[in-house]
Amino acid sequence: MFNRLHIAGKLMTVAGLAIAVLLLLGFSAVVLETRSSVGELSDRSAIAQAEAEGNLLRSDIARFEATARTLASTMGNLHASGARDRAAATNVVKTDLLKSREALGAWTMIAPGRWDGEDAGKAGLPGSSKDGNFRPYWVKNNGALKQNPSDEADGYDKPFFRRAFESGDGAILDPYTFDAGGRTVLMTSITQPVRSGGQVIGVTGLDMELGTISERLSKLKPFGTGRVMLLSAGATWVANPDPARLGKPYADAGLEEVKAALASGAPRVLAEIDIDGVETRRVIQPIALSGLNATWALVLDVPESTIAAPARTIAWQLVIGGLVIVVAVLASLFYAAGGIIGRPMAKLSGAVDRLAKGEDCAIPELDREDEIGTMARAADVFRQAAADRAEADRRSAEEQRIVTTAVGEGLDAMRQGDLTRDITEEFPAGYVSLKDNFNAALAELRRMIGAVANSADGIQSGSQEIAQASEDLARRTEANAASLEETSAALVQIDQRLKASASASTQTVRRADEALSTVSGGRVVAGEAVAAMDRVSLSARGIDQVIEGVDKIAFQTRVLAMNAAVEAGRAGDAGRGFAVVADLVSALAMRAEEEAKRARDQLTVTQTDIVTAVDAVQRVDGAFETISEGVGEVHALLGRMAEDNQAQSTAITQISVAVSTMDHSTQQNAAMVEETSAAARNLTTEAGSLNDQAARFDTGGQTERFRLSSAA
Repeated sequence: MFNRLHIAGKLMTVAGLAIAVLLLLGFSAVVLETRSSVGELSDRSAIAQAEAEGNLLRSDIARFEATARTLASTMGNLHASGARDRAAATNVVKTDLLKSREALGAWTMIAPGRWDGEDAGKAGLPGSSKDGNFRPYWVKNNGALKQNPSDEADGYDKPFFRRAFESGDGAILDPYTFDAGGRTVLMTSITQPVRSGGQVIGVTGLDMELGTISERLSKLKPFGTGRVMLLSAGATWVANPDPARLGKPYADAGLEEVKAALASGAPRVLAEIDIDGVETRRVIQPIALSGLNATWALVLDVPESTIAAPARTIAWQLVIGGLVIVVAVLASLFYAAGGIIGRPMAKLSGAVDRLAKGEDCAIPELDREDEIGTMARAADVFRQAAADRAEADRRSAEEQRIVTTAVGEGLDAMRQGDLTRDITEEFPAGYVSLKDNFNAALAELRRMIGAVANSADGIQSGSQEIAQASEDLARRTEANAASLEETSAALVQIDQRLKASASASTQTVRRADEALSTVSGGRVVAGEAVAAMDRVSLSARGIDQVIEGVDKIAFQTRVLAMNAAVEAGRAGDAGRGFAVVADLVSALAMRAEEEAKRARDQLTVTQTDIVTAVDAVQRVDGAFETISEGVGEVHALLGRMAEDNQAQSTAITQISVAVSTMDHSTQQNAAMVEETSAAARNLTTEAGSLNDQAARFDTGGQTERFRLSSAA
């Protein structure tokens, strides 16, 4: 765009931009300085307003602090003077709560056992909690005062008691919410220690509603668009236009700066921070509550747009003034440039255009001594040079016609496949190298096409042989794959049969083990029978001895009976009874001898049978032993057969896996041979196509061979 402008336009543009830049720099410096000054003034004004509001807030809190201090002093004096009546002290706690809108309650908490010496049994007395502690608490409820002793079990551990009790100084709590008469209010407690006899015995406090302070601060509008808020010592919102933030911790940008301001007591200014999507300037003004050992802070927010408004007004005024200056300067430059530069340059430009079109004309402004005159004289030289260049162009055109005609004919012959058409015409001196390079390139192309044809012949022959060999190999590989597949199937059947045989052998071995166990049990039973027969034989011998003894006894009895009969005969009639008895005893002895003889005969037969049975049992035991040895040998043979079958099955399984792997590999090889054969056939086709393309070119002595090769 700039290059299309006339010189006058370019001068105006450059001058206008230079003036605009200078004015912009100057205006920017003025605006920045103005904005800085306005910012400093606004900060001072905001701090001053914050100090004024801080003094009001300090006086409000100081009023409550004085009341709490007075109440603490009164309670301490009552205790020190011995006036420790709980009812009277409870009425003292009831300060003028109804006179203050902000006051919600007044209370006293005396440490356990420190008011009247003992709390046990004091429950139910005025100001006493359910455990007897003296903790009177007056609460404002709908315009009336109500005495409501504190019964919190852990009240003595809460901050509202411990801070003042442990430090011995006044304290103010961070804001908290409280249900007062059915409405939830934001409040704080101002506490003072109760001293008696130089010791702290309890704490008094006033509950202060913070809604009035929040309402008063919400009505303040610094700079018309700003707002005023309040933070507690713990950076908790005491007053904020957003009710949802009341009693909540500070969560906006610049928390560390706020904490630093509360810790140091020095004001801080947070510039260009984002508050709810608005670029804001925030002033933190600490308020030292010296009697309560705490520092609160007023927070003033002013939108940066409000502070920057004066600077923007000045900026717009400067911009408008600068535009007027630029327009005036550009208008003066326009009229001056048109007369001094524009019209002479237009004449000179017209003459140069006519020269460019090949016309012969006079160059104006040759007598000027400035830059335009220099340009005119340069244009006149150009006019003369143009005439000389026209003659040179005519001669050059004739030479180019000769060169382009010869090269064109050679390229056309090359397009038709004739590579024997060298350039023989005489070229001008400047184009001789072109002729030599063309002829050399044509000769190199002939050589290359010949080499390509020879290579194509070799590739075609080789690819045909590879294709044939690949097809033969593919057929043989397929036959091998089929044989391996059949072999693999046969091996699988053999493997299954061997596994069945091995399983049968294993079962036979198990049955042989059972037979061995049975034979062993039979041998044990036979041994037990032989032992029993031996014991019976021994018993029979013992019975024979008993029978022999009975026989002897019977003989002796019969002898005695005979003696008795003799003695009875001697005695006559007196011994007749003894004779009868002797006859009976003799008969009994004879019968005993007969029974003993019969028993011995039967025992002899039994002993003979026992001997026969013992012999039979021993023969049975020998047969069992022979059977056991035979079964043991069979068991050993079957075990070796089972092991051999298992080993053969494992070997056949490994052979089957190997044959399966060989079958898979052979099938893969067959597939690869098929792919190789297809690639060889494709290579033959491509070689034939390459040969056909090479046959299109005529290279002299090799032309006929190309055609024959292509036909083949």
